[in-house]
Amino acid sequence: MASFSKSFLTNLIITILIIFSIDELIAQNQDTLYSDEPLHFSSDFFDQEKPLDISLTFNIKELTNNKDLDEYLPATITVFMDDSVQVKKPVMIKPRGNVRKSICYFPPYILNFKKSDISEDLPSDLDKIKVVTHCVRSKEYSNYIFKEYIAYKICNIITDYSFKVRLAKITYIDTGRKNKTYTEWSFLIEPENVMAERLDALPIKLDKMSHTHLDTLNGTIMALFQYMIGNTDFALSNRHNLKLIKIKDYTKPAIIPIPYDFDYSGLVNAHYAVPKEGLAVKNITERYYYGICRSDEVYNEVIKLFLDKEKLVFDYIQSCDFLDKKTKQYVIDYLEEFYKSIRNPKFINNCIRTTCF
Repeated sequence: MASFSKSFLTNLIITILIIFSIDELIAQNQDTLYSDEPLHFSSDFFDQEKPLDISLTFNIKELTNNKDLDEYLPATITVFMDDSVQVKKPVMIKPRGNVRKSICYFPPYILNFKKSDISEDLPSDLDKIKVVTHCVRSKEYSNYIFKEYIAYKICNIITDYSFKVRLAKITYIDTGRKNKTYTEWSFLIEPENVMAERLDALPIKLDKMSHTHLDTLNGTIMALFQYMIGNTDFALSNRHNLKLIKIKDYTKPAIIPIPYDFDYSGLVNAHYAVPKEGLAVKNITERYYYGICRSDEVYNEVIKLFLDKEKLVFDYIQSCDFLDKKTKQYVIDYLEEFYKSIRNPKFINNCIRTTCF
């Protein structure tokens, strides 16, 4: 009887070990399966409101100590597709940006994928993506990220001629500090070529541009949007914080400006932001119309467009659960001030004609 019990116990232990071994092999095979699959970008990737959940593993010190070097650093990205699926791929990271590289401990960067590691339903290649980062680890800077992200989303509501963005929660794993981890908010910006293809347009590379080549309506929409968010950190003359596109329809030869980079706006109200030199602006939250002078007919058409979009703008702000109560109220108050001003019959003469060029 004792021999039977001992034999039974031995067989039971062996069976349990086999079961665990099989489970482990299955898990390993599943991990390998997911790792070997390309990272898929769907056609609505930048339309999705759900924040992207990813991790980046690399030596962070190599990034923060070499912000001015135009070199890529090796990293590993893991994208958490859902609760059970993870896709892990090698990726290259390079610091980007002008001012933010100098003021941020953790600068914005470019994610550069191997084309063979991604698949996409998008009409144009998506192998390089710009990421706007937290800059400095603090709640204040997280709010800057959220408010700048909202500026892009408002621009999307006003006009299709805008960059789309996707909020992302990124966990950084620092290989230079024994894999120390921390998580921060960021957002990804739609690549220029993807944006142009979406709009059936071509990117235009001009160092300088005459104002006569600018699309009258869309140029004015861009200028009033910049006024809306309190931003003067752009320039048509040298394409500062503007990309240019031309619609493929050759009956429409005018150039359309696409704005980006809004951290110097009054809406974001970053403590490091300063008013544009040469303008009669004392505070970053003060609005200043920085656009080409147009007819009242054009201005009234554009103002009507913004008024028609008002409910959509404020409905979107109310839906932003990632904003704390104080920050959300600031954004609402700042935009309500704009809408109050454009309803004033004297707005064109008092706020546009006095500063347009």
